[in-house]
This record gives sequence, structure tokens and C-alpha cells, in this order.
Amino acid sequence: MPFQALQEQNQWESERRLARKKILQAEGAFSFPPAEVRLELLQAYFKWFHPHFAIIDEEDFWASYQDFTFSALSLQAMMFIGVIHCEESTLKALGWGNRHRAKWFFYIRAKDLYDSTYETDKVKVIQALFLMSFWRAGALLEKDARHWLGTAISLSQTRALHRSGGDTDEGRARVKRRLWWAIYVRERQCASALGLPCRIRDKDCDIEPLSSADFTAAFSPSTPLEDRHRFTVYTISMVQLAVFLGRVVDAGYLPGRDLAPEERVKLRNELYKWRQDLPSIMQLHSDAGDPPNFQASMLHLAYNNLLILLHRTSFVVDENNNTSADGNVALQAAARNSRIVEDMLPDGNIGHAQMHVITNLFNTLCIHVVNFRRSNGINRTLAEHRAKLCLLGLQELQKTWEVTNWVLQLFFQYLDRETASRLAMEADDGGAARNVGQSTSVGTTAQLPSQQQGIDSIAIRNTQHDTEGLASAATSPKPWSWTLDEADQYLFTQIENDFAFGEGTLQQWCPEDLVIPE
Repeated sequence: MPFQALQEQNQWESERRLARKKILQAEGAFSFPPAEVRLELLQAYFKWFHPHFAIIDEEDFWASYQDFTFSALSLQAMMFIGVIHCEESTLKALGWGNRHRAKWFFYIRAKDLYDSTYETDKVKVIQALFLMSFWRAGALLEKDARHWLGTAISLSQTRALHRSGGDTDEGRARVKRRLWWAIYVRERQCASALGLPCRIRDKDCDIEPLSSADFTAAFSPSTPLEDRHRFTVYTISMVQLAVFLGRVVDAGYLPGRDLAPEERVKLRNELYKWRQDLPSIMQLHSDAGDPPNFQASMLHLAYNNLLILLHRTSFVVDENNNTSADGNVALQAAARNSRIVEDMLPDGNIGHAQMHVITNLFNTLCIHVVNFRRSNGINRTLAEHRAKLCLLGLQELQKTWEVTNWVLQLFFQYLDRETASRLAMEADDGGAARNVGQSTSVGTTAQLPSQQQGIDSIAIRNTQHDTEGLASAATSPKPWSWTLDEADQYLFTQIENDFAFGEGTLQQWCPEDLVIPE
């Protein structure tokens, strides 16, 4: 391109950016909550999210925050994550309504800033794209988690984040390595959850594995040394599990691929070896009476989920209830996951677990529902108890990650009407919720939202308008109802269909799109 033409193009771009900046300012993209609310949101980000995905250097961020040199795109994306995990008091002080609405405001501001190409630092852009991938888009919306992850992967590969070397600034190189491996883990988890192929191919990458040195500046110096060590070991261990997960996804979702029995056993034995070699800080239980290790609990949920994915077919297709050795591996892994949830529930922190825990608990729940369906006596009672623990965990996760509530209600109706009724009554302190609980615990059908109520009353998000939607659905003249036999048939069909729940939803999640199998 001639030099003069290039100058003109740069001038046009500058003019466009200036005009776009004025529009963004008018739309609030550069607006932020009051300082005290902003601080609480960022503290929630660093308390609950950063330990698991340390994609920035914490001290460097706070320095830029104090002198107002931070990236507006980064800050909006970080506060989007912060509002997922913040306290109810912070949400109230924010004054934007329920949690989902507040998340939407921050997400849309980050999205507008990204769309405008306002941020020129590509590492900051990739960091924001990664954070935006935690937006729970509605059904059939184009810009969902996979969209933002795909964009982050493309830009990362353009900037050679997947390659070894190439950066003389070692501090920046460490940030890039942590960022790349965070994208890698998240992409593998999404592929598994949604039943889609992995986009990152291991053979295309020669980046070094994460090491403790990569976390030198990841956490604030005020963070206790033991916590920094635990966060570091957790992240490195999750990357190792993500590599295993990629192998399982490739075998399960690529055309014409399947794990041969000997390959399955080999992979399982490698997982056993990985588990045995975990550092002591990632071991699950202690005899000292300490509370459960939050990071170790999430790590072991993911590990057990891999064993379930490896051997669920052997368990699900065993209609004669003569569980094979392989099928028993899946059942025992599911039982361990239920015990982990039982240990995590009393602390009240399971709702702050990372999003992959939703998929892990749904897969675990499916194993227990299959076992409940087939068992009698004490085994049936145990299967029901374990399934309820999974549902209680998902109820807690619903407060932050918006697990589709009507699916949980359907499972509860199938397992225990009394429990379903009690949870419905506890969902809100208003009389409407109590009426819903009473109506669903009586009669011979499991009441679900009618087709006329729309998506908001189907995917209940633990907010006032959603509770009202459920109440109106329960009194609708044309309720969408299933008998327990139909619920049994439908749930088991979904379970057989590769546990098709995605990140907290069914693949076919709108009731009007569902057809009861004949």
C-alpha cells in the first residue's frame, strides 16, 4: 500500500475511534460504580476467581488501578466476573436489580468496548475475551461461551501465545503462559460440557507447561504463602487434567473415533497414577478436622468426572444391573463426588466453585439417577441420597452461575416430591413460592412452566420476577405437565444421550421444543 494511502487510512481509523469513543461514553461503557462498590466487586474477583485463573499479575493490576492507568475493557470484564461472586449487600449497593441483570450490564459494556477495538493492548483484549466467555448466553444466541473462547484462541494464536519463546520480557511471558493455559483449560471444559470437538490441538503447540515460577507475581504479596502454593498447585493440576479431558473428548466426539478397551484401561491407569502423584496440598482429606480444601475439592470433582466419562457407557447400558468392573468405576467415582459435595455444602462456598463443577455434578447426578432407577432396598435409598446431594450442590451453584432451575425441579420431582416441595418453599420468602411448593407436591404430575410463560419462567434464576413466573406457571390453565413415568422415560433418554446438559442446561432446553419419547 502506498505511504500516502496508509496515512489516510490511519487518519480515517483515528477519526472513527474518536467518534466511537464519544458514542461509548454516551452509552456508559466508560462508566463505573461508586468507588466502594467497585472495590468490593474487585475483591470478590480476586477472592473467588483469580486463584483458579490467574490471568493477570495482581499487584500490577492494583498499581494501575490506584493511578488510573487501568484498561477500561479489563475493568468492565473483571467486574462482570466480580458481580457473579459478590455478596448480596454489594449487589444491593450496586442498585442494578438482580444478579443476572447486573452481570448483563457489565458484560454488555465489555462487549461494546471490545467491538469498538478501543483497547490496543492485545494481551488485555485476550484476557477480557476469556472473562467474557463466562457469560451465560440464551438459547441459540451467537455470542456464547464458545464464540468468545474461539475469538480468544484465534487472537492468542495470532500473537503466538501457544508457542515457546519469543518474548524477552520474562514477566510478560509468564502472564502469557498463564493466560494461554487458562484458555486451554476452559476450552476443554466447554468442549466436554457441550459435546463438541476441541479447537486447540496439542500437536500445534510447543508452549512450556506451567511451573511454579510462572506464578511468581500472580498473587498479591499479602496473600499467605500457603494459599499461594495451593492456588499454584491447583492451576497446574487442572491443566494436567485438561490434557486428559481433551483425549476423552477427542475419542468421544470426533467422527469414527472411539476408545478401544485397552486404550480406555491405559488412560484410566494414567489417571490413577496422576491421582497418586498429587502433592499433599491437593490431597482431599485431612485427619486434623480442618474444613475441606476448596481447590482440592474442585480438582477431585473434575478427576472423578473423567472416570465417569470414561466408563459411563459400561454403566448406563447395563440394564441387568450386573455392574461390570468398568461400570463400577463410574459408579464409585460418582459416589466420591457426592461425598465431596456433602463436605463442601456446610461451608456455604460451593456456589463460588468454577463453572466446570456444574457439568461434573450433572454427570454425577445422571449416574445416581440411573442407579436409583435400577436399584432396590438400601441401594436405592443410597442412590437417592447421593442424587439429592448433587441437586443441593446445583441449587447453591444456581445462585451464581444460573443453573436451569426447571431441570433441577424435574429431577427432584422424580426422586422425592417432599424434597422438591421443601426446596421450592425455601427458594423465596414470599407466599408465591410456598404455593408453588404445595402445588408440586400433590397429585400425580410434576408441574413445569407452560409453553406460554417464555424462557424467563423456564430458566429460573432465583430472582423475584422468575419466582413470580414460576408461580403464574403453576396456576396456568394449560400447564406443561409430565407424569412421573414420562419424566422417568425422558430423563433416562437424556442420560443415555451422552449426559447432554451442557453447562447447566439441556441441549434441548425449551419445553415447547421437547417431545416425550415414545
